[in-house]
Amino acid sequence: MDSNMVFWFQGFEKGIAALEQIEREKLFRACGKNCVQQGTLAFYQELYQAAGGDVHRFFTAVNEFPGLRSETIEEQKAYFFSFEQCSCVLYTEGYVRSPLLCECSRQSILFALETLWPDKRFRVEPNGTILSGSKECKWKIILE
Repeated sequence: MDSNMVFWFQGFEKGIAALEQIEREKLFRACGKNCVQQGTLAFYQELYQAAGGDVHRFFTAVNEFPGLRSETIEEQKAYFFSFEQCSCVLYTEGYVRSPLLCECSRQSILFALETLWPDKRFRVEPNGTILSGSKECKWKIILE
């Protein structure tokens, strides 16, 4: 780990903490979109195709993959979507520890869902993340 980068990211964490929520959403929307387009979106698109575009079948199929889990809250309306590990390189490489970074994950999930189902509206809410002290990253997905 580059100590100069660690020093820089300490300032980054302070900067994102100083932003209003709407500003963090805009910043991390761009970051999350860029990140998910590097490969995760293709995985979600394959899952979408296998599920025939059905939201419930999509979230049910998630359970077939190691490290991912979903729970149905209300079929076609609400789900929990969980990751056993944080895969963000900024976290895994030790640069960022702030739970504010999880907005990037939230935005990447939201972008992926909106890409797969452009005719639907989603809300993605954190329900515990590794950076906030939970054992997994758990997101509540609500279809509006």
